[in-house]
Amino acid sequence: MEIIIGIIGLTIACITYHKTFISPPDISEEKNNFLGIFKATQKLHLEVQSLIQKYIDENDGANHFLYTNITFQQYLDLAKQEFEKSLSDKLYTDLENNKKLTKNNIDSLLKMIEIQNNALTQFKNQILFLK
Repeated sequence: MEIIIGIIGLTIACITYHKTFISPPDISEEKNNFLGIFKATQKLHLEVQSLIQKYIDENDGANHFLYTNITFQQYLDLAKQEFEKSLSDKLYTDLENNKKLTKNNIDSLLKMIEIQNNALTQFKNQILFLK
């Protein structure tokens, strides 16, 4: 009986060691959270672009200055370029299919996307205030 209990204990210890130190950690929850925030930021970015375009169309505002030396049209063009670099559907698919992402990679990407999301939210509020 003692031998069986010893074998069971050793088996549990081996399984625990393997799951803790050898198996790659399951990061699917963190990855799904990141991808959800990515999609939300992507949608917000497109909404901001749409608001800028609407301002330009309604106010003949392509050449109105949004900031010193930056017109609404220049900002819209930059926003579109930035979207293609950092929030495109292709990038989303690449991230979704990437099997080599680690928890640290996801945390870093999440911090960057949260900063971008906060900046877009603030900018959206500025644009809505102009109306």
